[in-house]
Amino acid sequence: MHYCVMVSLMLLLASSVCFADGDCPSRPATTHERAAYAAMHTAAVAAVPSAPRNWLKKDQSDPKSGELMPDCPGGAKDAPRQYRFQFKYTYDRAVREQAAKAAVESALKGTPEQQSRLAALDRKHEELRAARKQARRSGDQTGVNRIKDQLKEVSAERNKVNEEIRNALEGRMKSGEMTKTMYAGVPERPEAEVTIHINQDREWIPKSAVSINIAGTPHSYWRSNDGGSLVILLGTWDTGTFRSTLARSTVITKPQTVVAEIRAERQMAEKLAGEMKLDILKAQLR
Repeated sequence: MHYCVMVSLMLLLASSVCFADGDCPSRPATTHERAAYAAMHTAAVAAVPSAPRNWLKKDQSDPKSGELMPDCPGGAKDAPRQYRFQFKYTYDRAVREQAAKAAVESALKGTPEQQSRLAALDRKHEELRAARKQARRSGDQTGVNRIKDQLKEVSAERNKVNEEIRNALEGRMKSGEMTKTMYAGVPERPEAEVTIHINQDREWIPKSAVSINIAGTPHSYWRSNDGGSLVILLGTWDTGTFRSTLARSTVITKPQTVVAEIRAERQMAEKLAGEMKLDILKAQLR
């Protein structure tokens, strides 16, 4: 009997620890909850900027994220459901490779001076071929032999110029100069990510963060010590602690806070932030 009581207590304790850690079963979301989630996703899609020129955009949000709800109300577990929508921007690889190919093709043409020499040699080659043809018609074998030697000289000179071009290209490749030329128009960070966080009650804004002027929000910051990210806070926030007090809820409802996080080069991040339709996101707030 004593053993059974001990086992029961241990199972109860294990269950309590599980709930304390935030683990709980899930249940299917209700029609209302799915509608609220879908409405926010639609708003996020409409608010996030289109891909800039030569960039591609992909919605990476989990389509099944709004189908299930945690089923453990009570205590701290009745906090509003937190979820997010994620969009990835990638510099178009086809554009990148086309630019690199064009740069190599241009380098293989040589300098303007080398191109001029090759053009002159091509003209000389055609003139000699025409002269050889005429010599053959007239039966001038001595002339044919002489022109044949001249054609070999022109061919050797062309090979010499082309070797100069190849050696120059090889040197530029080894020094890294050619790689810079090939990808001159490609951003150093060819990827960007926009994440729309729903119902966050806190956000990390270090003292080193720089306030950014983004129309439509008083709270936007650039964080340089996390790899580079720009955050926009919508809703009611305590700017001393960067926390927000959220009303309790055990179902998916309209958002109480929205945080837009943009991970990209600063110039790209500010461009995306400036083009984001924040009014669409703010219209979703309770």
